[in-house]
Amino acid sequence: MPEILAPQAAADQLHAARQDRRTIERLTDSWPDLDEPWGYAVQDLDREQRVRAGDPVIGAKLGLTSAAKQQRMSVDRPIVGFLTASMYLRPAEVRGAMHHWAQPRIEPEIAFITSRDISHALTDEDVASAVRDVVIAAEIIDSRWTDYRFRLADVIADNTSAAGVLVGSEPVDLPSAGDLAALACQVEVDGEIVHEATGAAILGHPLRALRLLSEHLERRGEVLPAGSLVLAGALTDAVPLTAGRRYRLSIERLGTIDVTA
Repeated sequence: MPEILAPQAAADQLHAARQDRRTIERLTDSWPDLDEPWGYAVQDLDREQRVRAGDPVIGAKLGLTSAAKQQRMSVDRPIVGFLTASMYLRPAEVRGAMHHWAQPRIEPEIAFITSRDISHALTDEDVASAVRDVVIAAEIIDSRWTDYRFRLADVIADNTSAAGVLVGSEPVDLPSAGDLAALACQVEVDGEIVHEATGAAILGHPLRALRLLSEHLERRGEVLPAGSLVLAGALTDAVPLTAGRRYRLSIERLGTIDVTA
């Protein structure tokens, strides 16, 4: 076995598994030295392939931005992935898309629409100026790794498990959203509350996720265009998306997303 798996070989394995709607064992079991830069190299190849196939990038997402999620997934820092046009869904479309996913889960997010291009690290003082609107979102994740067992390099290579995104219909400007860290969030399944949190679950304040993303973009020499969608990270743990069940994700001041799988 080679000392390291070539990023292209990993990208091919992940693409084939995604196309076949199946999961695979984490690559770090066979190649324990795979690291964060390797994971992003695989992710870059995945993004290039999707764009060539006519699926443009529409934004970015932060993953594992809460301490609880990091502990549950045994990953010790936030990660960054990308969103493409084919991931965008309306709530009524989720039921018809279920056959595309192997082990889908859904989680609530605070999302930003950017007001300008972002290419350099933002400071705490100017990060708010990069936000045009704030909106509730729901992310559908679908890890390629069996039972969501992964290490840092695995989950980055798998584009942070990104599979789908739903966005609320009534974005608000940042002042109207109030204190993002204090916004209350609830997740209901079949009418029962299963998770509660506040915006502070995201790095202490959701705007810190946007700052982290800006630092990531500067390190990599990339630009996120104005008008892009940015998911700040899940406020709660994800819940399994099961056919026939009803889900309500709500965030104070930002609204509600209702989904029937």
